Amino acid sequence: MADLEHPAGHTPSGAPDRAQAGRRPYGRGEFNRALVVNALIKPLNVIVLAAMLIAGVLLGVFAVMIPVALVVYGIAVARTYFDSDEADAVLARERAERGELEAATPRADPRAFAAPIGKLLGDAFAKQGRINEAIERAELPYGEVSAEVDRFVAAIEQTAGRAQLLFEALEDSPPSPVEARLKELRATGDPAKAQLVDALEHQLEVLRRMETQLDRFYDEMERLLIELDTVRGSLVSVSASTDAANQEQLAAEVRGLREEVGAVAAGISEAYERPDPAGA
Repeated sequence: MADLEHPAGHTPSGAPDRAQAGRRPYGRGEFNRALVVNALIKPLNVIVLAAMLIAGVLLGVFAVMIPVALVVYGIAVARTYFDSDEADAVLARERAERGELEAATPRADPRAFAAPIGKLLGDAFAKQGRINEAIERAELPYGEVSAEVDRFVAAIEQTAGRAQLLFEALEDSPPSPVEARLKELRATGDPAKAQLVDALEHQLEVLRRMETQLDRFYDEMERLLIELDTVRGSLVSVSASTDAANQEQLAAEVRGLREEVGAVAAGISEAYERPDPAGA
């Protein structure tokens, strides 16, 4: 198992949950709604509509002018909606606003965790940043991919919090002393110590499971972060493509990684459970 070391005064408990709370990834649907709203309230489009309606009133043909004005307004709105420069401006504004929201949302500080856990968490944040940078530079907004990456990293934050609990429990009660005490009691063969031996056997069993799950956390997180790193390369390779299927496939790959993080988290929870003798 990795060396048990951490900075003094760490307080990671609950930090991942606070980081995840309130974080809502920016998706394709939100971007589309932002484009629609931008086109509808574009000052020039609204001015054209108002001017035609006012002209209808002044000329006494208001009833006739209404459908004409709406058609012209609709054409102006459509042109604004499909204008690439307008789309870029809307995307930049939305992402800037989203960035301000996320900046106000605290997330886990890797330094607050034990060294090996904090390193993995810091690596996850760094890789997330590189992927977001690649998305920013892409020609199209990959909202679905960005959302899945955000959820993936949030899952890692939450799982890191659980791993930290394992780390602290093993640091407070290392298996070696328990094993040594158990060996000592067994050597005496004293029947009066039977219940104590049973309690120590159960404790050692739990501690060994905790060791196994913590080691699995280290190995699986390292592997999953390597997989995440390949997402950036895949993203760059499809960034010039407008094929939605490519983006959906990439998002599905990240979603699969997040599900694997969930399996690791479930394993950590199982480390505290006593196996059912009937099901053994």
